Amino acid sequence: MINESATQCRFCSVSIDPGVATLIAGRQEKVNEACSDASYLRRTATAMYVFLAVSLIFTLAYWGFLITFWTALVLMIRWQVKFGDLLTNDPDYAKARRSKNISLLLVLGGLPLGILANPLLSDVIDMLWPSVLQ
Repeated sequence: MINESATQCRFCSVSIDPGVATLIAGRQEKVNEACSDASYLRRTATAMYVFLAVSLIFTLAYWGFLITFWTALVLMIRWQVKFGDLLTNDPDYAKARRSKNISLLLVLGGLPLGILANPLLSDVIDMLWPSVLQ
């Protein structure tokens, strides 16, 4: 962290421009927020699969899958809008971007799996084509 009242670095005695220091601190704060949001997104996408697996046993858990699916989708769009154009060479930001991309793949994979595991889908098929299943 940089002391806002400092005019030079206490270690190397290089002068510090307050405008540049403020810009860098703001960008670092945004990188930290991007990392945090990407972590939430990744956990939500993982929880989506947990709910999907549990819904194969307890059909009520399918609602958890639906909620986490839509939450992950909203979080992904929000992350891309807020942090997609951030210019930084911070390695943590690269990890956050990778985490967001993996979450995107998880959500895209969850869509067809969620449709196939839909407990209501079997009821609809039974109503439409009862003779096919017998």
